[in-house]
Order: sequence, then C-alpha cells, then structure tokens
Amino acid sequence: MKHIIFIYGTLMPGLRLEAEMHGARFMGPAQVQGRLVDLGSYPGLLPGEGQVTGEVYEADDAHLTRLDGVEGVVPGDRAESHYWREVVTVLSGPLQGQQVQTYVYNRPTDGCTPIPHGDYRRYIREVGRES
Repeated sequence: MKHIIFIYGTLMPGLRLEAEMHGARFMGPAQVQGRLVDLGSYPGLLPGEGQVTGEVYEADDAHLTRLDGVEGVVPGDRAESHYWREVVTVLSGPLQGQQVQTYVYNRPTDGCTPIPHGDYRRYIREVGRES
C-alpha cells in the first residue's frame, strides 16, 4: 500500500536524516496547519495556528514502518510514542486540499523555542545550526 507523508524536519533533503527517505517518491513542496518548535537537534510539529513548511512523499508500508521507528512511534501506544502519525490537510503546493500523514510531536514542549515562520530549513540557517 502507498502512503503520502508530509515531512518538515531532519528527514528533508540536505538535512541529517535525509537517507531515511531514500526510496520514497518526492511529490512536491507543501504546507500544513500547525506550529513548529525547536526541540534541540530537531523540530516538532504541534497542532495550532500557523503553517509549517515541508515536503510530501509517497512511501510504501515497509518504508513507513521504518520511519515510525526513526520517529519513536510505539505501534498502538500513543502514550509511549515520541511522535505520533496523524492525518493533516495540505494547505498549499501540488497536493493542496489532500489528506496526508505527518509526525506530530507527542511530548511536553515547556521551554522549547517556537519557530514562528514554521520553516525548519530557514530556521537552522537563521540560528546558524547544522541539521
């Protein structure tokens, strides 16, 4: 089965975990509703006002299972999961209006720095950080 997944952080091309996306098919740039926070060495998407910038890919079941492992998803146990895969609507880009899956951060974010513009690539350039 094919899955459409929105990525917005270290999985994107040129960033630290890009190799985890090899084998997935790039479908275009996208934005989804939500807000982004800096969690130290990676970002987290949270529900809320605003837009998060990223990319959409098509991945098969095996690839999605591998990504779940990378993102700390504990199948069937949201409480134990670092991130949780949820369905969101694409706001802009070639897949505008379509439902896709993304990884929503599933831990407390007290003290985390907001990324107001929702663009992780731009943010790490602004703060001078490697991905």
